[in-house]
Amino acid sequence: MPNQPLKKSLRLKIAFIIGLVSFLSLIFYNFLDNKLLTSLLIVFSGAGGIFLSFVFLKPLEKLFFTLKVISSGNIGTKAEIHSNDELGDISTALNQMMLSVKQVVDKVEEEKGILSSQTSKLNLILSSITDGIIAVDLHKNVLFANTAAQKITGFTLQEMINRPVDQFMKVFSKREEIMAKNYCPLSFSDQPSSPFTSDQSLKLIGKDSKQTDIILSGLPITGNLQSNLGCILVIHDLTKESELEQMKLDFVSMASHELRTPLTSIIGYLKVFIDENRQKITKEELELLEKSLASAQRLYTLVINLLNVNKIERQRLVISPEPIDWSATLTKAVEDLQNQAKQKSIILSLTLPATPLPKVMADTTRITEVVNNLVSNAVNYTKSGGKVTVYTQTTPNEVITTIEDTGMGIPKEAIPRLFNKFFRAASTLDPNYKQGTGLGLYISKSIIDNLKGKIWVESEIGTGSKFHFSLPIATTSDSLQQKGALEMRMQNYLNPPVVH
Repeated sequence: MPNQPLKKSLRLKIAFIIGLVSFLSLIFYNFLDNKLLTSLLIVFSGAGGIFLSFVFLKPLEKLFFTLKVISSGNIGTKAEIHSNDELGDISTALNQMMLSVKQVVDKVEEEKGILSSQTSKLNLILSSITDGIIAVDLHKNVLFANTAAQKITGFTLQEMINRPVDQFMKVFSKREEIMAKNYCPLSFSDQPSSPFTSDQSLKLIGKDSKQTDIILSGLPITGNLQSNLGCILVIHDLTKESELEQMKLDFVSMASHELRTPLTSIIGYLKVFIDENRQKITKEELELLEKSLASAQRLYTLVINLLNVNKIERQRLVISPEPIDWSATLTKAVEDLQNQAKQKSIILSLTLPATPLPKVMADTTRITEVVNNLVSNAVNYTKSGGKVTVYTQTTPNEVITTIEDTGMGIPKEAIPRLFNKFFRAASTLDPNYKQGTGLGLYISKSIIDNLKGKIWVESEIGTGSKFHFSLPIATTSDSLQQKGALEMRMQNYLNPPVVH
């Protein structure tokens, strides 16, 4: 109690004892002649003073013992001193102080327990996340790594903690290594010095050269410098997805191959039967057979498209560009589609320039597929009585071919996705429109890209569409290179190498 005056009873007691002993000693010394008796009385008075001092100071011993117990960690101990002097005040103040300390300690322990519980929950949550999470400081040393990150990298937390992240984790984009400063920014203003996107498939090299396909993203931690927090890395393991994708590709490939053989037989048998019995069956029966043949051919086209998509995704689509006569190739492709156009009463025409077109670098089979896809789409999406026109134009380095129709057109919002796999623009106009599988344009773009050309579209609702694609003009060096390759193949055929 700081506002109350301190008691002075203890000092008065001690002063009283000293004064009393001194006074008695003086009286004994001056008034008694017997020196032996005087000495004895002085000794007895001194001993009495000492005894009284021990009696009066006994609470001090208890106080010292209490402090010793408290110093050992038992802050709940109370000083049991019941005296109406300074020692009593000290005991009361000490008990009040230790009560306050205990309350603070209890609160700290409670908060520590809450923090420990929250930390345990956070660790449990982070451990259950399938993506790897690594936290690094401002020096890019690892502060934390969850279970998934340890599994992906192959290193334990003890091996990673307080070590630079790039010592145990090497990240590559194709053959180029991505440095830590690019995938682990320390602020939102940091710009990577090499191309890197958070949705890019990368390869991580971990412990014992373990390789894992991943998607990596880094997010800076905002805060003051005292926190020493740099960024959070999120590592998405693509292993299972790659395995599932491979299983899907294997299934599509197997199913497509198994379907192609019986479909080829069905189409062949139907064609032969129709040709031999056209005059022997009724008109209704002929129509049913022709519809069956058309359905079988559409199914066959779907199977071939699935096989082509499978090859594209496996990067096994064989394309062999060579100088070809584009006028002749385009003319034949359009002629083969005239029957399809006539069935819908659509005028299909080809307009070629007066001057001969230069040869282009293309694969005849594959580029014919592109023309078939684009013209078939134009016919399918054009109403009866409409027109589909094919024409070309030449630039110094390429020949541009355009397929223009008077069909329903394509919404602007659909154009960016038009060449995506399985996307059907017709569904955005009429949900009941069932034409197409959404594979033809995807395959066409892949073929054109492999031929080092470009493909694009212009369209407006109600006025039709224009599909353009370009092919590079064959140069003299292309022709000589193709001739050399042909001669080499002939030489190997006529003189096969001898195997020893």
